[in-house]
Amino acid sequence: MYAIREGLRQIRRHPTSSLATFFTALVSFALLYFLGLLLWNLERVVETLERELEVAAFLQSGANVEALLTEIQGWPEVGEVRLQSKEEALAQLVLDYPYLAEAKDLVENPLPDTLRLRLKETGAVRQVAERLKRLPGVEGVEYGGELTERLVQVLSGSRLAMGLLVGLLLLNTFFSVMGSIRLSVESRKEALSIMLLVGATRRFIQGPFLWEGVILTLSAGVLAVLLGGLLYRALAQAVQGLLPFLPILSTPDLWRTGGVVLLLAAVLGAGGAYAASRAYLREV
Repeated sequence: MYAIREGLRQIRRHPTSSLATFFTALVSFALLYFLGLLLWNLERVVETLERELEVAAFLQSGANVEALLTEIQGWPEVGEVRLQSKEEALAQLVLDYPYLAEAKDLVENPLPDTLRLRLKETGAVRQVAERLKRLPGVEGVEYGGELTERLVQVLSGSRLAMGLLVGLLLLNTFFSVMGSIRLSVESRKEALSIMLLVGATRRFIQGPFLWEGVILTLSAGVLAVLLGGLLYRALAQAVQGLLPFLPILSTPDLWRTGGVVLLLAAVLGAGGAYAASRAYLREV
C-alpha cells in the first residue's frame, strides 16, 4: 500500500507532466485499440469472402459435361464442382430479381449451363480460372477473386502501416513515461539518497515509481478502450445498416482486444518507470 500511496502522491506533485503522459498514452492506446479492431474486422471480411469465393465456368452448347466434371474433380485445388443447368440459373435469377418473372416467358432462356467450383486453396483461384479457359467446351470464366485479391493487398499493407504506427506510438508513450518518472525522481533526490543511506533496498525505492507509471498508463488504457469501443460500435452499426451481410466483431472480441491493450499499457508503464528509476540508482 505504501508504494501505491506514494505513486499517487507523486502524480499529484507533478500534474503537468503527469497529464502530458496520461494524454500521450490515451491517444496511443485509443489508436492502437480502434485500428486493431478495424484490422481484425477486415480480416474477418476477407475470410468470409474467401469461404464464399466461387469460380463459374460457362459452357458452350453441346459441351461434354461428364468429361469436364471428371477432369475438374481430379484437380487438387478443387474442393467441389457442380453443374448448374441454364434452367436452374434462370430460376435463381428470377428469385434474385422478381421483376424478371414475366419477361422470362417472352424470350428464350439466354443463360448457358454453368460449372460452379469451390476451391480448397483460395490463393489458386487465378490459376484455376486460367486452366478452365483452356478446356474444350468452356466459353468463359468468371470469379470474384479480383475483389478478394485487392482486399488481401489492402490487408497486408494495413498490417505493415499499423505495425509502424503502433511502434512509434508505443515508443512515444514509453519515453513519455520515462520523462515523467525522471522528473519525479529528480524532485525526490535528497529523500531517496537518505533512504539509501539508512538501508532501503532498491526494490523498495523503485516501487512507488513503478506504480506511478502503471497508474498513468493503465488509467489512460481503460479510458482508451471505452472510447475506442464506443467509436467502433457506432461505426459498425452504421456500416451494417448499409451492408448487413458484412461480419462485425462480437462483444467478447472487443473485451479480448481491450484486455491485450490494458496488459500492454501496464507493461509500458512499469517498463518506462523501471528504466527511469534504474538509471538514477545507477548514478548514485
